[in-house]
Amino acid sequence: MTEPVQNRRPALIGIMLVGLTFALLTVAGTTPRGIGRLVSDPSTIKLDERVFACTGGIGTSTVRSGNLRSGLDRTRTVGRNPLRIVADRSVARGAFAGQQALTSKAFAWVPCPEPHANWWFAGAGSAEITHDTVLTITNPRPGAAVIDIDVFGTAGRVAAPGLHGVTVGGRSTKVVDLARTAPTSGNTAVSVTASRGLVAVTAADRFAPGVLGKSVQEWLPPQPVPSKELVLAGLPSVPGSATLSLVNPSSTEAIAKLEVIGSRGTFTPEGMAPFTVPPQSVVTVPITDVLDGTPMAVRITADGPVTGTIRTTKTGDTAFATGVQLLRDSTSFGVPQGFGRLVLSSLGDAGSVQVVGYDRQGRPLLQKTVKVPAGSSIGVKLSSGIRYVRLVADKASVVGGFSVTYKKGIASAGIAPAIRSTRLPAIRPGW
Repeated sequence: MTEPVQNRRPALIGIMLVGLTFALLTVAGTTPRGIGRLVSDPSTIKLDERVFACTGGIGTSTVRSGNLRSGLDRTRTVGRNPLRIVADRSVARGAFAGQQALTSKAFAWVPCPEPHANWWFAGAGSAEITHDTVLTITNPRPGAAVIDIDVFGTAGRVAAPGLHGVTVGGRSTKVVDLARTAPTSGNTAVSVTASRGLVAVTAADRFAPGVLGKSVQEWLPPQPVPSKELVLAGLPSVPGSATLSLVNPSSTEAIAKLEVIGSRGTFTPEGMAPFTVPPQSVVTVPITDVLDGTPMAVRITADGPVTGTIRTTKTGDTAFATGVQLLRDSTSFGVPQGFGRLVLSSLGDAGSVQVVGYDRQGRPLLQKTVKVPAGSSIGVKLSSGIRYVRLVADKASVVGGFSVTYKKGIASAGIAPAIRSTRLPAIRPGW
């Protein structure tokens, strides 16, 4: 007997909806696990692989990548096009990638980014002579991405015609020089938002302390989206001059307070009063006296959303602290050449972290369990032979960062937990 048309129609519509959903996700370049299973948040897609985009942009940039299973890959050089590194499901959880540039003036390092929909960079510049930042925006997936770029300065939002609705084709790259597209003086902050697809962004920063000063280059690390709490890690063990740059993208002013999570507990530095961040603006606060080289992280709390970074300068080289999140379970990261220090900081309860440091052959040079007291920071020396590190946190109460000194240069970075899932921009009915 032939099934009535009205009985077949719901099933046909269901099949069409599932097929359309799968096609849209495929175009976006992300294939989800468990098609057909109910999920609590349909905008969160679990990753079957991780993709790192190493863009270069500073001198001769080299890439060190690998994973906990197969060890360190051979060192590669970034050419004219970004180097795309794919870690499949079998090794994705313990994968890492970082890019390094060593010149006569500077030692630069930054983890290679993975594609996201939202990016923030603070401490940037868009003055062609003294301080300029160049964004390299890569779409490592086959579907096209559409992005908006907003720039904030000391006097408010910077006029930047032509930086909204920018299309980045599949497997292609766009370079944006802020000095040419959004010129202004003073420190700036920039956001890159993908309304369609996902992009990986790096920011190559060229900074001169004065008109006659020698400019140096370093990658600005990406920062968390603005919120009422920001924790910055990856502060150098050798103190130098330091400035905090904060951006407030909201329409009302924010009052921010700085605390140090140090080796003896959490405290507000003497004489450090709360400071105001005007709406849609950037402020720069000198904090050289706060950083003394001891293990620490810096926490910013505000009554409105802010994000930012700390720029440190020593012997002509610069490094940046990164906004970090709590370490969860296992996390791995690459380390540039040189003598380093890992700093683990508790944001509340005491925590315990297993630290294993490996050499280029994958042999463990460092194995220890670090107990981090509540509200305090602990430093762990990293020998020059360590090339990558694994951390296993017993609970989500600790953040981490590291710094490395090589010849006359310094490099630092916050430690980001391994991505377990990501969010795709979605078009919903009625929009």
